[in-house]
Amino acid sequence: MKDSKGRYACRSCVEAKKKPRKPAAPAASTAPIAIAEDDAPAADAGGGFSMDQFLGGVETPDAETVSYCPNCGAPRAAGAVVCMDCGFNSETGAAINTKVLKAKTKKERRAPKLSGGVIFALVALGMVVGIALLAQVSREAALAAALIAAAWQIVAYVIMVFAAFHDDDKFWGIIGALFWIPLAGGLCALSFSLYYCTIGSERRSLKLNYWAAVLAGIIVIVSIAANDISLFAETLSEETTLNNRR
Repeated sequence: MKDSKGRYACRSCVEAKKKPRKPAAPAASTAPIAIAEDDAPAADAGGGFSMDQFLGGVETPDAETVSYCPNCGAPRAAGAVVCMDCGFNSETGAAINTKVLKAKTKKERRAPKLSGGVIFALVALGMVVGIALLAQVSREAALAAALIAAAWQIVAYVIMVFAAFHDDDKFWGIIGALFWIPLAGGLCALSFSLYYCTIGSERRSLKLNYWAAVLAGIIVIVSIAANDISLFAETLSEETTLNNRR
C-alpha cells in the first residue's frame, strides 16, 4: 500500500501497528496471537485502506494475526522478522538502521540557448559585414554589393509597412505606403523611417533588420567613394550629359 505522497509500506504491518502497545515480552512470546472475529471491526464496504487514513487516526481493519516486538513491544504482522518501529531483527537479535541514499546524477553541460532576437541580430550583423567586405574586392563586386544593399533595404521597408497594417497602425502604414508619390513620397518615406521604424513600432527584430540594411547601404557607398571615386565621377558626368541633351 502507499499514501498520497507515494510512500510504500507493508499493509499488514501498518494495520498491526494500530494495535495498542504491550510491555516488552520475552523472545518466547513471539508466537502468533489469534484475534477473535467478534473483536475485529468490520471492513468498510467502500473498499480500500490507505496509509493516510492510518496516519490520520482513522480506525483500520485488524489483521487476522499479530505479534509483538520483543525489543520495544510494538505490534507487527505475524511472522514478521524485523520490527518496523525499532528495526529489531528477531533472528539476529540486533537492531537494523536503514538510510535512503540518492544516487548522484551527473550534470550534463549544455550549450547556451540563443533567443530568436539574438539570432536575427547576428544574421543582420553578418550581412552588413559581408556586404562591406564584398565592396572591397573589386569595382564589379562593389556594384553587386550596392545592388544587394539596395534590394535588402527595399524589402526591409516593405516589411515594415506590412507590419504597421498588421499591428493596426494604419496611419503609419498609409504614410509608409505613399513613398511612390512624387515629391511628397520622399517626405512620407523619411517620416515613416525616422519615426515608425525607430520608436513607433514595437517589432524590434524588424526595426533592426531595416536599419541594418540602411547601414549596409551607407557602408557600401562610403567604400566605393573611398576606393574608386572615378565611378561616382563617371556617373555624375553621364547624368550631366543626359541633362544637357534634354
